[in-house]
Amino acid sequence: MREIIEDVLKLAKSLGAEFADLRVTEGTGTSISVQDGIADRVNTGHASGAGVRVLVDGAWGFAPTNNATAEEMKRCVRDAVSMAKAASADVSDPGMVCDIEPIEDHVEAEFEVDPRDIPLSQRVQTVYELERAARETDRRIVNTIASYRDSAGTSIIANTAGTYITGTAVRCGLNIHVTALDGDVRQSASKHQSNSLGYEMIQAIDPQTFAVATAQKALALLSAKRAPAGKFDVIIDPLICGLLVHEAFGHNCEADAVWSGNSILRGKEGQQVAARGVSIYDDPTLPKLNGSFSYDHEGTPAKRHVLVEDGILQGYMHSLETAARFGVRPEGSCRCQGHNYGPIVRMSNTLIAAGDCSFEDMLADTKSGLYLAGGHWGYVFTARGQFTCNVENAWAIENGKLGQHYRNVCISGLTLETLSKVTAVGDDVRFELGGTCGKNGQGVPVDSGGPHLRISDVVVGGQE
Repeated sequence: MREIIEDVLKLAKSLGAEFADLRVTEGTGTSISVQDGIADRVNTGHASGAGVRVLVDGAWGFAPTNNATAEEMKRCVRDAVSMAKAASADVSDPGMVCDIEPIEDHVEAEFEVDPRDIPLSQRVQTVYELERAARETDRRIVNTIASYRDSAGTSIIANTAGTYITGTAVRCGLNIHVTALDGDVRQSASKHQSNSLGYEMIQAIDPQTFAVATAQKALALLSAKRAPAGKFDVIIDPLICGLLVHEAFGHNCEADAVWSGNSILRGKEGQQVAARGVSIYDDPTLPKLNGSFSYDHEGTPAKRHVLVEDGILQGYMHSLETAARFGVRPEGSCRCQGHNYGPIVRMSNTLIAAGDCSFEDMLADTKSGLYLAGGHWGYVFTARGQFTCNVENAWAIENGKLGQHYRNVCISGLTLETLSKVTAVGDDVRFELGGTCGKNGQGVPVDSGGPHLRISDVVVGGQE
Protein backbone atom coordinates (compact mmCIF):
# COMPACT_ATOMS: atom_id res chain seq x y z
CA MET A 1 0.00 0.00 0.00
CA ARG A 2 2.85 2.41 0.79
CA GLU A 3 4.19 2.26 -2.75
CA ILE A 4 0.69 2.96 -4.12
CA ILE A 5 0.22 5.93 -1.79
CA GLU A 6 3.60 7.41 -2.68
CA ASP A 7 2.70 7.12 -6.39
CA VAL A 8 -0.61 8.88 -5.69
CA LEU A 9 1.14 11.76 -3.91
CA LYS A 10 3.73 12.03 -6.71
CA LEU A 11 0.87 12.31 -9.18
CA ALA A 12 -0.61 15.16 -7.13
CA LYS A 13 2.67 17.08 -7.28
CA SER A 14 3.08 16.42 -11.00
CA LEU A 15 -0.39 17.91 -11.57
CA GLY A 16 0.56 21.12 -9.77
CA ALA A 17 -0.26 20.51 -6.10
CA GLU A 18 1.87 22.57 -3.70
CA PHE A 19 0.75 20.21 -0.93
CA ALA A 20 -1.32 17.04 -0.85
CA ASP A 21 -2.32 14.60 1.84
CA LEU A 22 -4.23 11.37 1.94
CA ARG A 23 -6.10 9.36 4.55
CA VAL A 24 -6.90 5.68 4.06
CA THR A 25 -9.24 4.03 6.58
CA GLU A 26 -10.76 0.60 7.11
CA GLY A 27 -12.92 -0.47 10.00
CA THR A 28 -16.01 -2.10 11.43
CA GLY A 29 -18.65 -0.79 13.79
CA THR A 30 -21.65 -2.02 15.75
CA SER A 31 -24.53 -0.11 17.30
CA ILE A 32 -27.29 -1.61 19.45
CA SER A 33 -30.34 0.07 20.94
CA VAL A 34 -32.85 -1.51 23.33
CA GLN A 35 -35.99 0.44 24.20
CA ASP A 36 -38.63 -0.68 26.69
CA GLY A 37 -37.45 -4.28 26.53
CA ILE A 38 -37.28 -4.46 22.73
CA ALA A 39 -34.11 -4.41 20.65
CA ASP A 40 -35.23 -1.80 18.13
CA ARG A 41 -31.86 -1.39 16.38
CA VAL A 42 -28.89 -3.68 15.87
CA ASN A 43 -26.52 -2.51 13.16
CA THR A 44 -23.14 -3.78 12.10
CA GLY A 45 -21.14 -2.41 9.25
CA HIS A 46 -17.82 -2.25 7.51
CA ALA A 47 -16.39 0.79 5.76
CA SER A 48 -13.18 1.50 3.92
CA GLY A 49 -11.87 4.10 1.55
CA ALA A 50 -9.59 7.06 1.05
CA GLY A 51 -9.77 10.84 0.90
CA VAL A 52 -7.29 12.97 -1.05
CA ARG A 53 -6.78 16.68 -0.39
CA VAL A 54 -4.67 18.99 -2.55
CA LEU A 55 -3.65 22.64 -2.41
CA VAL A 56 -3.25 24.17 -5.88
CA ASP A 57 -2.74 27.90 -6.58
CA GLY A 58 -4.12 28.80 -3.13
CA ALA A 59 -7.29 26.71 -3.50
CA TRP A 60 -8.15 23.45 -1.78
CA GLY A 61 -9.59 20.45 -3.60
CA PHE A 62 -10.84 17.27 -1.93
CA ALA A 63 -12.13 13.99 -3.35
CA PRO A 64 -12.99 10.73 -1.51
CA THR A 65 -13.56 7.16 -2.60
CA ASN A 66 -14.98 4.09 -0.88
CA ASN A 67 -12.62 1.87 -2.86
CA ALA A 68 -9.00 2.52 -1.92
CA THR A 69 -7.38 1.04 -5.01
CA ALA A 70 -4.52 2.70 -6.88
CA GLU A 71 -6.81 3.57 -9.78
CA GLU A 72 -9.47 5.12 -7.55
CA MET A 73 -7.01 7.16 -5.47
CA LYS A 74 -5.41 8.50 -8.66
CA ARG A 75 -8.88 9.39 -9.92
CA CYS A 76 -9.40 11.27 -6.64
CA VAL A 77 -6.15 13.20 -7.18
CA ARG A 78 -7.19 14.25 -10.68
CA ASP A 79 -10.67 15.27 -9.44
CA ALA A 80 -9.30 17.20 -6.44
CA VAL A 81 -6.70 19.03 -8.56
CA SER A 82 -9.37 19.87 -11.13
CA MET A 83 -11.66 21.29 -8.43
CA ALA A 84 -8.86 23.36 -6.90
CA LYS A 85 -7.81 24.81 -10.26
CA ALA A 86 -11.40 25.69 -11.10
CA ALA A 87 -11.80 27.50 -7.77
CA SER A 88 -8.40 29.19 -7.58
CA ALA A 89 -9.37 32.27 -9.60
CA ASP A 90 -12.15 33.10 -7.14
CA VAL A 91 -10.27 32.47 -3.88
CA SER A 92 -10.02 35.70 -1.87
CA ASP A 93 -8.17 34.13 1.07
CA PRO A 94 -5.57 31.75 -0.45
CA GLY A 95 -4.98 28.50 1.39
CA MET A 96 -1.58 27.68 2.85
CA VAL A 97 0.17 25.15 5.09
CA CYS A 98 3.06 25.65 7.48
CA ASP A 99 6.41 23.93 7.01
CA ILE A 100 6.39 20.50 8.64
CA GLU A 101 8.94 17.82 9.35
CA PRO A 102 8.10 14.39 7.90
CA ILE A 103 7.12 11.72 10.44
CA GLU A 104 7.11 7.95 10.05
CA ASP A 105 5.43 5.97 12.82
CA HIS A 106 2.99 3.21 13.71
CA VAL A 107 0.56 3.59 16.60
CA GLU A 108 -1.07 0.48 18.03
CA ALA A 109 -4.29 0.89 20.03
CA GLU A 110 -3.99 -0.14 23.67
CA PHE A 111 -6.88 -2.29 24.86
CA GLU A 112 -7.55 -5.61 26.57
CA VAL A 113 -10.65 -7.06 24.85
CA ASP A 114 -11.37 -6.54 21.16
CA PRO A 115 -15.14 -5.89 20.83
CA ARG A 116 -15.06 -7.82 17.52
CA ASP A 117 -14.20 -10.94 19.52
CA ILE A 118 -17.37 -10.66 21.62
CA PRO A 119 -20.33 -12.47 19.97
CA LEU A 120 -22.99 -10.04 18.80
CA SER A 121 -25.60 -11.94 20.85
CA GLN A 122 -23.56 -11.33 24.01
CA ARG A 123 -23.25 -7.62 23.28
CA VAL A 124 -27.01 -7.38 22.69
CA GLN A 125 -27.66 -9.30 25.95
CA THR A 126 -25.50 -6.85 27.91
CA VAL A 127 -27.54 -3.91 26.60
CA TYR A 128 -30.77 -5.80 27.39
CA GLU A 129 -29.67 -6.33 30.98
CA LEU A 130 -28.77 -2.68 31.51
CA GLU A 131 -32.08 -1.52 30.07
CA ARG A 132 -34.03 -4.01 32.20
CA ALA A 133 -32.18 -3.00 35.37
CA ALA A 134 -33.27 0.61 34.81
CA ARG A 135 -36.84 -0.28 33.75
CA GLU A 136 -37.50 -2.53 36.74
CA THR A 137 -36.26 0.01 39.29
CA ASP A 138 -39.76 1.41 39.86
CA ARG A 139 -43.25 1.23 38.32
CA ARG A 140 -43.05 4.96 37.56
CA ILE A 141 -40.30 4.34 34.99
CA VAL A 142 -42.20 4.71 31.70
CA ASN A 143 -39.46 4.75 29.09
CA THR A 144 -35.93 3.37 29.00
CA ILE A 145 -33.42 3.43 26.16
CA ALA A 146 -30.04 1.73 26.44
CA SER A 147 -27.62 2.05 23.53
CA TYR A 148 -24.17 0.67 22.78
CA ARG A 149 -21.58 1.45 20.14
CA ASP A 150 -18.16 0.07 19.26
CA SER A 151 -15.69 0.66 16.44
CA ALA A 152 -12.33 -0.76 15.48
CA GLY A 153 -10.13 -0.21 12.49
CA THR A 154 -6.91 0.92 10.86
CA SER A 155 -5.76 4.16 9.26
CA ILE A 156 -2.94 5.56 7.14
CA ILE A 157 -2.06 9.25 7.00
CA ALA A 158 0.46 10.41 4.37
CA ASN A 159 1.42 13.70 2.75
CA THR A 160 3.79 15.24 0.23
CA ALA A 161 6.12 16.38 3.04
CA GLY A 162 7.00 12.73 3.54
CA THR A 163 4.81 11.86 6.51
CA TYR A 164 3.58 8.27 6.64
CA ILE A 165 1.74 7.17 9.79
CA THR A 166 -0.17 3.93 10.25
CA GLY A 167 -2.30 3.03 13.23
CA THR A 168 -5.14 1.08 14.80
CA ALA A 169 -7.97 2.38 16.97
CA VAL A 170 -10.68 0.86 19.17
CA ARG A 171 -13.55 2.63 20.96
CA CYS A 172 -16.57 1.57 23.00
CA GLY A 173 -19.50 3.53 24.37
CA LEU A 174 -22.66 2.96 26.39
CA ASN A 175 -25.64 5.23 27.08
CA ILE A 176 -28.79 4.95 29.16
CA HIS A 177 -31.74 7.36 29.09
CA VAL A 178 -34.60 6.95 31.57
CA THR A 179 -37.94 8.75 31.82
CA ALA A 180 -40.13 8.66 34.92
CA LEU A 181 -43.78 9.78 35.17
CA ASP A 182 -45.94 10.61 38.19
CA GLY A 183 -49.26 12.31 37.47
CA ASP A 184 -48.51 15.11 35.04
CA VAL A 185 -44.83 15.38 36.01
CA ARG A 186 -42.45 13.73 33.56
CA GLN A 187 -38.69 13.79 34.21
CA SER A 188 -35.67 12.23 32.51
CA ALA A 189 -32.10 11.41 33.42
CA SER A 190 -29.27 9.95 31.39
CA LYS A 191 -25.72 8.68 31.72
CA HIS A 192 -23.13 7.76 29.16
CA GLN A 193 -19.55 6.62 28.95
CA SER A 194 -17.30 6.47 25.90
CA ASN A 195 -13.58 5.78 25.90
CA SER A 196 -10.65 4.78 23.70
CA LEU A 197 -10.86 1.32 25.23
CA GLY A 198 -11.92 -2.16 24.24
CA TYR A 199 -14.84 -4.20 25.50
CA GLU A 200 -13.25 -4.31 28.96
CA MET A 201 -14.87 -0.89 29.48
CA ILE A 202 -18.31 -2.45 29.04
CA GLN A 203 -17.45 -5.45 31.23
CA ALA A 204 -16.39 -3.13 34.05
CA ILE A 205 -19.74 -1.31 34.17
CA ASP A 206 -21.95 -2.22 37.12
CA PRO A 207 -25.68 -2.19 36.20
CA GLN A 208 -26.57 -0.90 39.67
CA THR A 209 -24.37 2.19 39.47
CA PHE A 210 -24.93 2.82 35.77
CA ALA A 211 -28.58 1.95 35.01
CA VAL A 212 -30.34 1.82 38.39
CA ALA A 213 -28.64 4.97 39.65
CA THR A 214 -29.77 6.80 36.49
CA ALA A 215 -33.35 5.60 37.04
CA GLN A 216 -33.21 6.79 40.64
CA LYS A 217 -32.09 10.24 39.45
CA ALA A 218 -35.15 10.48 37.20
CA LEU A 219 -37.40 9.33 40.07
CA ALA A 220 -35.90 11.86 42.46
CA LEU A 221 -36.65 14.67 40.02
CA LEU A 222 -40.39 13.83 40.20
CA SER A 223 -40.60 15.27 43.71
CA ALA A 224 -38.24 18.19 43.02
CA LYS A 225 -39.74 21.67 42.81
CA ARG A 226 -39.70 23.93 39.79
CA ALA A 227 -36.52 25.95 39.79
CA PRO A 228 -36.47 29.67 40.44
CA ALA A 229 -35.30 32.00 37.67
CA GLY A 230 -32.90 34.88 38.09
CA LYS A 231 -29.26 35.59 38.92
CA PHE A 232 -27.57 33.41 41.51
CA ASP A 233 -24.16 32.53 42.86
CA VAL A 234 -23.79 28.94 41.70
CA ILE A 235 -21.52 25.97 42.26
CA ILE A 236 -21.36 23.77 39.15
CA ASP A 237 -20.24 20.15 39.23
CA PRO A 238 -17.43 18.72 37.01
CA LEU A 239 -19.92 17.56 34.35
CA ILE A 240 -21.39 21.04 33.85
CA CYS A 241 -17.87 22.47 34.05
CA GLY A 242 -16.99 20.18 31.12
CA LEU A 243 -20.03 21.37 29.18
CA LEU A 244 -19.12 25.01 29.87
CA VAL A 245 -15.47 24.71 28.87
CA HIS A 246 -16.27 22.76 25.68
CA GLU A 247 -19.30 24.67 24.44
CA ALA A 248 -18.72 28.16 25.76
CA PHE A 249 -14.94 28.44 25.48
CA GLY A 250 -13.43 25.59 23.45
CA HIS A 251 -15.24 26.35 20.19
CA ASN A 252 -14.12 29.97 20.47
CA CYS A 253 -10.50 28.75 20.70
CA GLU A 254 -10.62 26.87 17.38
CA ALA A 255 -8.37 28.92 15.11
CA ASP A 256 -10.54 28.56 12.00
CA ALA A 257 -13.34 30.34 13.88
CA VAL A 258 -10.86 32.94 15.11
CA TRP A 259 -9.47 33.56 11.59
CA SER A 260 -12.93 33.92 10.05
CA GLY A 261 -13.96 36.45 12.70
CA ASN A 262 -16.48 34.13 14.34
CA SER A 263 -14.83 34.03 17.75
CA ILE A 264 -14.95 36.43 20.65
CA LEU A 265 -11.30 35.55 21.34
CA ARG A 266 -9.93 37.08 18.14
CA GLY A 267 -7.12 39.50 18.97
CA LYS A 268 -7.19 38.68 22.69
CA GLU A 269 -3.95 36.67 22.99
CA GLY A 270 -2.12 37.79 26.11
CA GLN A 271 -5.25 39.36 27.55
CA GLN A 272 -7.26 38.44 30.64
CA VAL A 273 -10.21 36.33 29.47
CA ALA A 274 -11.07 34.57 32.74
CA ALA A 275 -10.62 35.05 36.45
CA ARG A 276 -7.17 34.45 37.91
CA GLY A 277 -6.88 30.83 38.96
CA VAL A 278 -8.68 29.61 35.85
CA SER A 279 -6.47 27.59 33.45
CA ILE A 280 -7.88 25.82 30.39
CA TYR A 281 -6.22 23.07 28.33
CA ASP A 282 -7.07 20.86 25.38
CA ASP A 283 -5.16 17.62 25.80
CA PRO A 284 -5.33 14.67 23.37
CA THR A 285 -2.46 12.98 25.24
CA LEU A 286 -4.56 12.12 28.33
CA PRO A 287 -4.71 8.31 28.29
CA LYS A 288 -7.79 6.37 27.16
CA LEU A 289 -10.28 9.27 27.13
CA ASN A 290 -12.71 9.54 24.24
CA GLY A 291 -10.85 12.44 22.63
CA SER A 292 -7.37 10.91 22.99
CA PHE A 293 -5.04 10.23 20.04
CA SER A 294 -1.34 10.19 19.17
CA TYR A 295 -1.53 12.06 15.83
CA ASP A 296 -4.25 14.25 14.41
CA HIS A 297 -5.61 13.55 10.91
CA GLU A 298 -2.96 15.77 9.28
CA GLY A 299 -0.22 13.66 10.89
CA THR A 300 0.74 16.27 13.51
CA PRO A 301 1.84 14.77 16.85
CA ALA A 302 -0.67 15.28 19.64
CA LYS A 303 0.34 17.74 22.32
CA ARG A 304 -1.23 19.41 25.33
CA HIS A 305 -2.50 22.82 24.22
CA VAL A 306 -2.35 25.55 26.85
CA LEU A 307 -5.28 27.81 25.97
CA VAL A 308 -5.58 29.86 29.16
CA GLU A 309 -3.06 30.11 31.98
CA ASP A 310 -4.19 31.79 35.20
CA GLY A 311 -6.88 33.67 33.28
CA ILE A 312 -4.61 34.87 30.42
CA LEU A 313 -5.32 33.66 26.85
CA GLN A 314 -2.20 31.85 25.58
CA GLY A 315 -3.28 30.77 22.08
CA TYR A 316 -5.64 28.77 19.90
CA MET A 317 -6.02 25.23 18.51
CA HIS A 318 -4.57 24.89 15.00
CA SER A 319 -4.50 22.96 11.75
CA LEU A 320 -1.55 23.13 9.35
CA GLU A 321 -3.35 25.95 7.56
CA THR A 322 -4.29 28.09 10.56
CA ALA A 323 -0.84 27.57 12.08
CA ALA A 324 0.62 29.05 8.89
CA ARG A 325 -1.79 31.98 9.00
CA PHE A 326 -1.02 32.75 12.66
CA GLY A 327 2.73 32.08 12.32
CA VAL A 328 2.81 29.37 15.00
CA ARG A 329 3.62 25.67 15.15
CA PRO A 330 0.70 23.23 14.78
CA GLU A 331 0.01 21.12 17.87
CA GLY A 332 -2.33 18.43 16.50
CA SER A 333 -5.88 19.82 16.53
CA CYS A 334 -7.12 18.92 13.05
CA ARG A 335 -9.41 15.91 12.55
CA CYS A 336 -12.11 14.58 10.28
CA GLN A 337 -15.06 12.23 10.74
CA GLY A 338 -13.73 9.73 8.19
CA HIS A 339 -12.12 9.34 4.80
CA ASN A 340 -15.13 11.04 3.18
CA TYR A 341 -14.41 14.34 4.91
CA GLY A 342 -11.59 16.87 4.88
CA PRO A 343 -9.94 17.64 8.26
CA ILE A 344 -10.91 20.76 10.22
CA VAL A 345 -9.86 22.25 13.56
CA ARG A 346 -11.37 20.28 16.46
CA MET A 347 -11.11 19.92 20.23
CA SER A 348 -9.97 16.67 21.87
CA ASN A 349 -10.19 16.41 25.69
CA THR A 350 -10.88 19.95 26.95
CA LEU A 351 -10.68 20.84 30.61
CA ILE A 352 -10.46 23.50 33.25
CA ALA A 353 -7.49 22.56 35.44
CA ALA A 354 -7.84 21.76 39.12
CA GLY A 355 -7.51 24.45 41.77
CA ASP A 356 -6.96 23.99 45.48
CA CYS A 357 -10.45 24.24 46.97
CA SER A 358 -12.33 21.14 48.11
CA PHE A 359 -16.04 20.91 47.30
CA GLU A 360 -16.83 20.80 51.01
CA ASP A 361 -14.95 24.05 51.68
CA MET A 362 -16.49 25.68 48.59
CA LEU A 363 -19.99 24.77 49.76
CA ALA A 364 -19.37 25.79 53.37
CA ASP A 365 -18.08 29.18 52.16
CA THR A 366 -21.24 29.91 50.12
CA LYS A 367 -23.95 31.75 52.05
CA SER A 368 -26.68 31.65 49.41
CA GLY A 369 -27.02 30.27 45.89
CA LEU A 370 -27.60 27.09 43.88
CA TYR A 371 -25.66 23.87 43.45
CA LEU A 372 -26.03 22.61 39.85
CA ALA A 373 -25.24 19.01 38.89
CA GLY A 374 -25.62 16.89 35.76
CA GLY A 375 -26.47 17.84 32.20
CA HIS A 376 -25.58 16.54 28.77
CA TRP A 377 -26.07 19.24 26.19
CA GLY A 378 -25.42 22.86 25.47
CA TYR A 379 -24.72 25.21 22.60
CA VAL A 380 -22.84 28.39 21.88
CA PHE A 381 -22.93 31.26 19.41
CA THR A 382 -19.18 31.65 19.06
CA ALA A 383 -19.32 35.01 17.29
CA ARG A 384 -21.44 36.49 20.10
CA GLY A 385 -19.95 34.51 22.97
CA GLN A 386 -23.37 33.48 24.22
CA PHE A 387 -23.90 30.03 25.67
CA THR A 388 -26.63 27.89 27.22
CA CYS A 389 -26.09 24.68 29.19
CA ASN A 390 -28.79 22.25 30.27
CA VAL A 391 -28.73 21.28 33.96
CA GLU A 392 -30.27 18.07 35.33
CA ASN A 393 -30.45 18.90 39.06
CA ALA A 394 -30.24 21.97 41.26
CA TRP A 395 -30.26 22.37 45.03
CA ALA A 396 -30.60 25.57 47.03
CA ILE A 397 -27.56 26.55 49.07
CA GLU A 398 -28.38 28.19 52.39
CA ASN A 399 -25.62 29.08 54.84
CA GLY A 400 -23.22 26.55 53.39
CA LYS A 401 -25.66 23.63 53.28
CA LEU A 402 -27.71 22.01 50.50
CA GLY A 403 -31.48 22.55 50.73
CA GLN A 404 -34.46 22.35 48.38
CA HIS A 405 -34.10 20.12 45.31
CA TYR A 406 -35.13 21.74 41.96
CA ARG A 407 -35.75 20.43 38.45
CA ASN A 408 -35.80 21.83 34.88
CA VAL A 409 -32.88 24.24 35.04
CA CYS A 410 -30.51 25.81 32.54
CA ILE A 411 -27.77 28.41 32.76
CA SER A 412 -26.83 30.95 30.13
CA GLY A 413 -24.67 33.98 29.73
CA LEU A 414 -21.74 35.60 28.01
CA THR A 415 -18.69 33.34 28.05
CA LEU A 416 -15.98 35.81 29.06
CA GLU A 417 -18.21 37.58 31.59
CA THR A 418 -19.07 34.25 33.20
CA LEU A 419 -15.48 33.02 33.34
CA SER A 420 -14.42 36.35 34.87
CA LYS A 421 -16.80 35.69 37.77
CA VAL A 422 -15.28 32.38 38.88
CA THR A 423 -14.63 32.80 42.60
CA ALA A 424 -13.39 29.29 43.51
CA VAL A 425 -11.81 26.40 41.57
CA GLY A 426 -12.18 22.90 42.97
CA ASP A 427 -9.48 20.24 43.34
CA ASP A 428 -11.53 17.39 41.84
CA VAL A 429 -11.22 17.21 38.01
CA ARG A 430 -13.44 14.54 36.42
CA PHE A 431 -14.25 13.66 32.79
CA GLU A 432 -17.82 12.47 32.22
CA LEU A 433 -18.73 13.82 28.78
CA GLY A 434 -17.18 11.33 26.40
CA GLY A 435 -19.20 11.64 23.20
CA THR A 436 -19.32 13.15 19.75
CA CYS A 437 -18.88 16.85 18.95
CA GLY A 438 -20.54 18.15 15.79
CA LYS A 439 -19.09 20.91 13.62
CA ASN A 440 -19.56 21.71 9.93
CA GLY A 441 -21.52 18.48 9.48
CA GLN A 442 -18.77 16.30 10.97
CA GLY A 443 -18.79 14.42 14.28
CA VAL A 444 -15.57 13.42 16.04
CA PRO A 445 -15.02 11.79 19.45
CA VAL A 446 -14.24 14.21 22.28
CA ASP A 447 -14.36 14.49 26.04
CA SER A 448 -14.38 17.40 28.44
CA GLY A 449 -14.22 17.91 32.15
CA GLY A 450 -13.05 19.97 35.05
CA PRO A 451 -13.51 20.48 38.77
CA HIS A 452 -16.32 22.03 40.80
CA LEU A 453 -16.44 25.79 40.14
CA ARG A 454 -18.16 28.59 42.02
CA ILE A 455 -19.35 31.46 39.83
CA SER A 456 -21.15 34.61 40.93
CA ASP A 457 -24.22 36.22 39.33
CA VAL A 458 -25.08 33.50 36.80
CA VAL A 459 -28.35 33.72 34.86
CA VAL A 460 -30.42 30.66 35.80
CA GLY A 461 -33.42 29.72 33.72
CA GLY A 462 -36.19 28.21 35.82
CA GLN A 463 -39.97 28.15 35.89
CA GLU A 464 -40.70 30.12 39.09
